Amino acid sequence: MSTQPRQAEGDQGLPTQLLQFPSYLMLQLTKESRRIAGLLGDEDLRVTHVTVLACLAEFGPASQKEISARLRIDASDLVSLLDDLENAGFASRTRDERDRRRYTVDLTTAGRRALRRRLGMAERLNELLFAPLSEQERTQLHDLLLRSFRHHDTQRSGG
Repeated sequence: MSTQPRQAEGDQGLPTQLLQFPSYLMLQLTKESRRIAGLLGDEDLRVTHVTVLACLAEFGPASQKEISARLRIDASDLVSLLDDLENAGFASRTRDERDRRRYTVDLTTAGRRALRRRLGMAERLNELLFAPLSEQERTQLHDLLLRSFRHHDTQRSGG
């Protein structure tokens, strides 16, 4: 019995040898996700922008260093992301009253609205991307991906 997946309709052109790997399928779904996001109207916010907005919404104002550590974003990359968010009016940076060398980053009202819109778009994207799966299968897929993520995310898994 072969461990190779059967070539399904629509798979023409994709190497069957690669379709056996969940990591390859995740990369292909990431490409499809980007295509669908473009059709939905991306609003020029990348996933990393939305990640920072969600972090601020969930955990409140924070220093750039705290955000960088929490999200595992290189400090210099974070500065660029915050510049984008500040220029769009979605985040603000103010001097920390306790330590004038630090900036505290906070979410603006416009940033909260932008985050809500993008989360709604993400929900729609997931509906389209995983349309062939039942609700139970979507939950199972989510649980499996989250378990794998946590296994490799040493800060969250305590390793």
